[in-house]
Amino acid sequence: MLCRLTKAASGVCRHYPVTAKIVVEALVDSVPVCTIEMSAPAPEPSPFAGGLLRRGMGLLGLRRNVAVLLGMLILAGMGEKLYQRFLPKYLVALGGGPLAVGLFGFLDNALGALYALPGGRLTDRLGHRRALILFASMNLIGCALLALPYWPTVLVAMLFCSAWSQLSLPATFSLVAAELPPTKRVMGLAVQAIIRRVPMALGPVAGGAIFHIVGIRAGMLWAVAAAAILTLAAVLLQAWLSRPESKPENLAPQPGISALWRSFCPQLRLMLLSDIFIRFCEQIPNAFVILWVTERLGRSDFEFGLLTAIEMATAAALYVPVALWADSRVRAAQGTSAVAAVMERRPFVIATFMFFTAFPVALYYAAGWWSLVAAFVVRGLKEFGEPTRKAMIVDLAGDGVKASTVGLYYMIRDLTVSVAALAGYRLWVVSPDLNLWSAFACGVTGTIMYWVLSRRV
Repeated sequence: MLCRLTKAASGVCRHYPVTAKIVVEALVDSVPVCTIEMSAPAPEPSPFAGGLLRRGMGLLGLRRNVAVLLGMLILAGMGEKLYQRFLPKYLVALGGGPLAVGLFGFLDNALGALYALPGGRLTDRLGHRRALILFASMNLIGCALLALPYWPTVLVAMLFCSAWSQLSLPATFSLVAAELPPTKRVMGLAVQAIIRRVPMALGPVAGGAIFHIVGIRAGMLWAVAAAAILTLAAVLLQAWLSRPESKPENLAPQPGISALWRSFCPQLRLMLLSDIFIRFCEQIPNAFVILWVTERLGRSDFEFGLLTAIEMATAAALYVPVALWADSRVRAAQGTSAVAAVMERRPFVIATFMFFTAFPVALYYAAGWWSLVAAFVVRGLKEFGEPTRKAMIVDLAGDGVKASTVGLYYMIRDLTVSVAALAGYRLWVVSPDLNLWSAFACGVTGTIMYWVLSRRV
């Protein structure tokens, strides 16, 4: 088995030394056997009255703490999205210049990777309720710093403004695992994905209206004031309505990074390795898609906006029906072994990897409007198995360190893939065609790796 895996991985990792290191570690380190707890959490009396409403809440996996979390995602997310897209322009208005904008972009990407593991560790230590309140409260500090009219303070504010969206990611995953049985976890994560898109769609529109009316500098004051009120409401919602946890999941000393990595079972390591290649496929052309559509194909910015809306609508339409399908497969397999039940989700992950891989080729061959629409439908279909993949991560994580495991998974993945944007730039300078075909090659590598090897580990 090790020989086959070495042969398959060595050829595709030659030009990616960070990924190659992870491959080697995955092969030579001793790895534990997956032990998965498939029992459901204790049933909770529904806080909702009425048979029909109760059944609807049960169908969507909306237990009390999960429903409160979704409320937090809307409130805190809406506050964040009011100003986030406009911060580069605000930096320029404060005299920051291109360097400040570049530093802003670097912090935005770097913090997303670096905050994942600390967020997971704090969640395992404090428990979900207190951790979520802490992360949202840090956002209030960021809002206060953004109100100061100096561009360096805007960069410092990023350390706090990223707290909610980045630090809370492992907590939102592990809360679903703690509150919902395995047969409802894909649905719980799918509903999360839908709810996250509400502020993503409405926040920039509301923020843009504010900045259009009063200008960028005065508008930022209004936007961060509104964001602070919404974030405070999210904190109060969690403090007052969530069901308190009896105690944090793990009072023992937290394992070090190397020990946490060694706790990754073979299925989870393979998922991570394959996911890294798939994210290279996504990120290499990501910043250049708009240039391909508007400059190479001559489409307008408005048409690109329509294509993006088609992509988002396609993704949103998938979440609930695919989650019902995936959870039903796990429910049907519960009589078998726990690992076999979890691996019933494998076809959904393979399908989503295929859609990631197909988009660069679909875009390359798109010549007219309707072929572009088809390409962006394919791009939306990449969300087909994303909630399923996330559910597999929390199912394969060890008890007591689920949030930390999610954090380390995303830290390794995002730090490794952070070089993809630079690689995409270099490939685009050589040839835009090479950019898309290189992305396709990474996607094929990740898909085949997971398809072939996930049957054997």
